[in-house]
Amino acid sequence: MSAKANKQLVRDMYAALNKNVLGLMKQYWKEDMVWQGPAGIGTMHGLDEFEYDYRQPFIRSFPDKHATDIVRIAEGDWVAATGYQDTTFAEDWLGIPATGQKIRMRYMDFWRIEEENGERKLAENLVLIDILDVLEQAGYDVNKVLKFIGSKPPEFFDEVE
Repeated sequence: MSAKANKQLVRDMYAALNKNVLGLMKQYWKEDMVWQGPAGIGTMHGLDEFEYDYRQPFIRSFPDKHATDIVRIAEGDWVAATGYQDTTFAEDWLGIPATGQKIRMRYMDFWRIEEENGERKLAENLVLIDILDVLEQAGYDVNKVLKFIGSKPPEFFDEVE
């Protein structure tokens, strides 16, 4: 697999991803794919879990999101990128109240590609999303949030719903 072909697979997947509809990822991802997201989101095992447990609520929260990579590199079976998603924060996400305002969400992705029966598909995705920056854009003073969290024992948060 060439680096150029792997980067093209990611580019094509992004074009489908930016349509913000479910069901288009099957063409690019293996059925047993693994999406490893940041703390607070977790890991999705399989394409259905990725589509319905992660993407569906994400699309509801950010219905007009558009991802743009500013750097995309490839080596061997891996493609990596960093960029941002410009979007409207339309519905609550991860317990963060929606603002109805435009935000820019930064991310970093690492995809591993596998070839099976002559077909190249994405098998694994390691994802970092700058959730703290989303909090800041939603009006939170992140320094105060972190000081508050750090001042409480972990058991404190077991009682909070």
